[in-house]
Amino acid sequence: MRRSRRNMAKSIKREPEDFLKSLKLYGEKTFYNLSFALLIWLFAVLVFIPIAGSINRETEFLCNLIFFMIFTFLIARSLWGLKKMVDSFSMLLAKKYGLKRGWRVENLAVVFRRSSYMVLMAIFYLLYHPFLTRFHPSINGMVFILVLLSIFFLLIGVFSILFSRMLEWLSSVDDGVDSAGEKGKTS
Repeated sequence: MRRSRRNMAKSIKREPEDFLKSLKLYGEKTFYNLSFALLIWLFAVLVFIPIAGSINRETEFLCNLIFFMIFTFLIARSLWGLKKMVDSFSMLLAKKYGLKRGWRVENLAVVFRRSSYMVLMAIFYLLYHPFLTRFHPSINGMVFILVLLSIFFLLIGVFSILFSRMLEWLSSVDDGVDSAGEKGKTS
């Protein structure tokens, strides 16, 4: 028992180090790619595509396509590092909060990771929305449906973990009520 607690304590101390290691390995490149992608997005959506739209529809479409491809390239370059940082941060949160509340660390890491993925998917969709709408509104609608389905399936995974934990808690509360009720009947 003591050995497992020592190993757990070492593991908890190692998680911030692992997160800092992943931040050092992937953080700088990911930050640069994402900030450059955001800068490209701002200039594309707020300046260049509206100017191109004032010329004619074909110029707007071509300008939209060029900036869409550049933005997608920069986002794709940053996804691997972003995934690694989200995974290590999720494990850090899971070990920090899971042990205090009696959760299994693996389950809580999955909850944090999938929740982070849902937020990132929503943010990326919102960033892609102006590009997709200018291509065609139905393309934007199809991507929106795919994002909603992906978030729905991620939510199912999160809720299955949370519901199993909730059922465990309810059964322990129910056992406590039953034992208290039996004590009252025997008195």
